[in-house]
Amino acid sequence: MNTRNYILCLICLTFAAQGMGRLEASEDIQQNLEPPRLTIAMWDYSWVYCHYPGGTFEDYNKVTDELLERGFNTVRIDAFPLVIDQLKDEKKKTFKVPADPLRNWGPSEKDLQHDVTAELIQFMTITKAKGISVILSSWGIGDRKRYSNRKMFWKAWETVLDLLKQKGLLDHVLYVDFDQEFPYFSPFDPELKRLSKTPLLKATDQQNAMEQAGAGIGAWNQAQCDFVKEYFETTLAHFHKKYPGLRFTFSLTSFWHEVRSLNPKGLDVLELHIWIKGQLDEYTGFNKLAKNRNPVNDYKAYMAAIRKAMKHQDVLQADMKQQLNTASSWAKEINVPLTTTEAWGPWWHMDHPDLEWQWLYNWCEYCMGLSSEYGFWGSTPWNYSHPYWKNWKNIEWYRKVNQHFLTR
Repeated sequence: MNTRNYILCLICLTFAAQGMGRLEASEDIQQNLEPPRLTIAMWDYSWVYCHYPGGTFEDYNKVTDELLERGFNTVRIDAFPLVIDQLKDEKKKTFKVPADPLRNWGPSEKDLQHDVTAELIQFMTITKAKGISVILSSWGIGDRKRYSNRKMFWKAWETVLDLLKQKGLLDHVLYVDFDQEFPYFSPFDPELKRLSKTPLLKATDQQNAMEQAGAGIGAWNQAQCDFVKEYFETTLAHFHKKYPGLRFTFSLTSFWHEVRSLNPKGLDVLELHIWIKGQLDEYTGFNKLAKNRNPVNDYKAYMAAIRKAMKHQDVLQADMKQQLNTASSWAKEINVPLTTTEAWGPWWHMDHPDLEWQWLYNWCEYCMGLSSEYGFWGSTPWNYSHPYWKNWKNIEWYRKVNQHFLTR
């Protein structure tokens, strides 16, 4: 994209956003929510992958104390349903996590066998004792092909939920997100790809969908839409019947327009992952970056492009408000609370000599403040709230942004 087109796009976004007033959250949505607001850290699968002697999640007591110290009252984790169910079926205790010190999330220094079932019980016991709420999710770790049958997938989640229920560890589960950022980590993604061979939606519908999708991937065709609607609704209905005291949802980072147009019945929470986007990816070359922890990677040009892009913060802010307006109106439309557990900056950033963090501190603080204004039930400072990032030592910043969200 040349500079002229970039500036024109920025101007258009600014004028589009100026006409949008902030939607206030429905009073009905906010009633009887406990806690009244959620400050959320996303710990994905790291809480297991890094749980070993010398690992950054070695001591669950220590890291959960640090979580509270930084003003968090909620944590979102991978509950490993595909792993725990298969271990149960095969009467095995451990699951191998291979060493990968350059992994973006959950970097581990050595190959290790994990007793994931025991670790889940330990983690949930400690969080319950400390009054920390938990959101359970799945990143599809395990044998996805084995669980691409819907009833097998249900069985996997039932294994986890029944286990926690038997142990008295469901009381502090706020909701279950069946399929993290559907469909990207899902056992059902291959089926969606197979269905993509059928004719696409008409061009105007496809263009509208592409404009709304979080990552701009494109629209689903009718066969894909029918599949997703049935998968969502049958899954939600099944679990509402079996676990009437729990909330359930599917988190999304893309395909907002498609899912909203399907109006699937039964969502108890709207969890959307909301990123800085618009022209930023194209302007900085973000999508082409090598995204790992290798210190030999050169990010100087990327960081220079970030500095240049952030000179247009007014337009980036307008784009963010447009996304929040969509999210807020959608939650109000279906009368459910709105959350985000991964958000604000680019989805990837690392501790690296070439990469600066201060711009990201400032941007994410601004955006988390916006989320309180737009009526979010739960929000996160960013998706880097793990003990293995250097920013974890910045206790005062975490306290400030979390307290701001809780009290605005």
